[in-house]
Amino acid sequence: MMARAGGRAETPAERGEPRTFSAEERLLRDLLIVVRILAALFAYLGVLSGLAIALFLLGAFVVPGAREGPLALLGLGVAEGGAMAAVLLIWHKIDRQRLAALGLAGPRPRARRQWLRGAAIGGLMMGVVVLGWYTLVDGATWSTNPDAGRATIALVVGLVGFVVQGPSEEVLFRGYILENVRRRWGVAWAIGVSALAFAVMHAFNASFGLLPFINLVLFGVATAVYRLGVDGGQLWGVFAIHTVWNWLQQVVFGLPNSGNASVSANTLFSVQPNMALPDAMWGGGFGPEGTLATTLVLIGLIAAVTRLERATPAR
Repeated sequence: MMARAGGRAETPAERGEPRTFSAEERLLRDLLIVVRILAALFAYLGVLSGLAIALFLLGAFVVPGAREGPLALLGLGVAEGGAMAAVLLIWHKIDRQRLAALGLAGPRPRARRQWLRGAAIGGLMMGVVVLGWYTLVDGATWSTNPDAGRATIALVVGLVGFVVQGPSEEVLFRGYILENVRRRWGVAWAIGVSALAFAVMHAFNASFGLLPFINLVLFGVATAVYRLGVDGGQLWGVFAIHTVWNWLQQVVFGLPNSGNASVSANTLFSVQPNMALPDAMWGGGFGPEGTLATTLVLIGLIAAVTRLERATPAR
């Protein structure tokens, strides 16, 4: 230990050594992280619920029929956009972090490529579930919306809504929660906690059960490892996976989205599964995320990303 002029010993900070924390200080730091995560969750759910109620009342008394029409999908985007803004505000003001540290950085061309690649992957996975499983294995029947004009409006408005809704959930779970947990407890804990929180948030949805819970955890794990292993920590790719996955299942194929029933008048197709089969085959009212097909495609994505990481030389 060196002594400063005057006989006072240098502190660890003055010697450039990392500061050590007492057990009480470490516990306090851990609690603060938990409090921030809970604050972000409650802010997200509070803003989402408040805006959803306001839009519901607006549709009931100001714009009759809006709740059953394509505008309801746009309202979803508005409510989710407000919730996402609340999480980003907490990240900036409470965590005192830049958006780049959340996974919202990178040159525009790269972000665009990541988004398009994620959209292709989301489309491929939902295509396998619906075209492969529902149609060939389940024996589902298809019908087309006879009102082509309304179907077109629903496709466009629905895409706008889900372009906001999917990223909103990703910012909270694969962004805010994952980053806070990762910085304190590491990647494995971050992936696990963010995936479990994502699944639990859907626990009050209609037809929720064990297989939907497992699949939602797998979706959380898959998107987390994809973000970290494929897109270098950026969120653009998982934004697209989530957006296209939800848009295809609810607006294009007319299937329930995590227990939220679709309105056949606001879809392009109506895929009717064989409900005589066990719930695990057709979703049991929860939709594709309640099927074994989704279990398989999500495990496949996790395996593919893991294999890619192992085959890629460390940089």
